[in-house]
Amino acid sequence: MRNEKIILFGAGRKKEILIKLIEKYGGFDVVEIWDNNSRYWEKKVLINNHEVKIRKPYALLEYNIVISTDAYFDEIKRQLSEELGIDEQIIKPSQYIFKNFKAEIIDKYKNSYDKEIIEICNYLKNHELDMFNGQIKKEYPDSMFNISRDEGNGLLYSYWMDKKIYLKPDIQSESLAKEYLCTLCREQDKDSPHSYKMDQLSLTNQDVVIDAGAAEGFFALQVIDRVKKIYLVESDKQWLEALKYTFQPYSHKAVIIPKWLGSRNDENMISIDQINHEDKVSLVKLDIEGAESDAIAGGDKTFLSSQKMHVIACTYHKTEDAEKFYEYFHEKGFDTEFSKGYLFVGGLEEVKPELRKGVLTAKKNGE
Repeated sequence: MRNEKIILFGAGRKKEILIKLIEKYGGFDVVEIWDNNSRYWEKKVLINNHEVKIRKPYALLEYNIVISTDAYFDEIKRQLSEELGIDEQIIKPSQYIFKNFKAEIIDKYKNSYDKEIIEICNYLKNHELDMFNGQIKKEYPDSMFNISRDEGNGLLYSYWMDKKIYLKPDIQSESLAKEYLCTLCREQDKDSPHSYKMDQLSLTNQDVVIDAGAAEGFFALQVIDRVKKIYLVESDKQWLEALKYTFQPYSHKAVIIPKWLGSRNDENMISIDQINHEDKVSLVKLDIEGAESDAIAGGDKTFLSSQKMHVIACTYHKTEDAEKFYEYFHEKGFDTEFSKGYLFVGGLEEVKPELRKGVLTAKKNGE
């Protein structure tokens, strides 16, 4: 099958993600890159060993145009259609890059009896493939958040549940900050396959929590007032900078650990068992980019011995994780339940044409 020729709109950072996907999975030849910023014009980008020129947008109707940014999609679409007369039908979102994956998913699950999968496949017949595929009904407009800059440290921040939340240093524009925070809200929507079901958490001032993959602290901020202590385990230096300021008001109960959560204890890693040895842990949240299995191995003694324990583990990073984690916790006497629906994740190191369960909740309620 011949590659489809397309134009990428946007010469900024997001184009690099799309280019990597195109180079790795094929399906497209980029003939030009467009951008409104004149400082990019006439520069060249190497894609699949071919130089592609960056140009000012013009009335070209021959190829589909893929807009690399989600934050400015509607604005750019209006520009292209109203100012240049380009048909809206050929203006595509960044998810269009996954069109071959979409076709494979529809074919793979065509005989499924799972109602949620059937609904997703029906949705995909008329929409581009994305993370949530029509499962979230509520809108989260960027007007939800006001963004400010802290003149002392230079970081952007907003407020969540009346608490100040800082963003990492490389998020420097108001639009990107709003896009990021709205995505967090969609992830935790009641219908989201990525939901941690935070509204169902029963916590007291005796609970000790591990938040592994703390990132911006969105999860931790929502529970910190109700718990005795929370360990924020995060290895990303950019997020560590933001966490330092977000959790300054809670330094008496928030402990930031600049490491990975895993199966050993050294200068780069700490285990659940080690933290539990120091403080009896009752809740563990794991969202650590595919390292969940290693972190669970590092909590084996804790999970076996604990009478009361609540685990929230992301299962979408690897194909086998959902079944693997379900069996592990079930064998250790936990009650287990998956979040609603299924995810497609295009931002992983290896993208596959499949739908995955997003989050497993495992509970022990004995005394």
